[in-house]
Amino acid sequence: MSKKRTLDPQMIDSVAQNMFHALPLIKKRLLHMDMIQREHGTPLSHVQVLAMLQDAGTMSVSEISRRLGIAKPNITPLVDRLYEAGYVDRQHDENDRRVVNIVLLPAGSQKLTAIRATISRQIQTQAEDLSVSEFRELHDALESVVRILSSL
Repeated sequence: MSKKRTLDPQMIDSVAQNMFHALPLIKKRLLHMDMIQREHGTPLSHVQVLAMLQDAGTMSVSEISRRLGIAKPNITPLVDRLYEAGYVDRQHDENDRRVVNIVLLPAGSQKLTAIRATISRQIQTQAEDLSVSEFRELHDALESVVRILSSL
């Protein structure tokens, strides 16, 4: 049985405030999604689905919906666009034909590799303004954020 603990309300407020500050900064200073979308013609939501599929191998539409926090009816057109682009395929689940699994195709993997290379170049450019210790701190902080949020 887990014990309920009381968290410092000021720390909770600080985390909330930092989230509001961090997300736009990450998008503006590191990702430059507008440039990625112009260069690759791929919105962030599509990139996220391709990355999730690369990590998971295959996912149902419901699982994609749950992980992105987007309603299932809104995921279907997104998957349709990825399918039409030749990046993903649909496969019916062997055990339950009602379940449609989405799989990453080689073209989707190649697209994701190209996008990741663009992101790496952007980060390289931004990192030139940071010291080695600041870049290490950023690396470690992002790893911590991903690890902690993935466990929620």
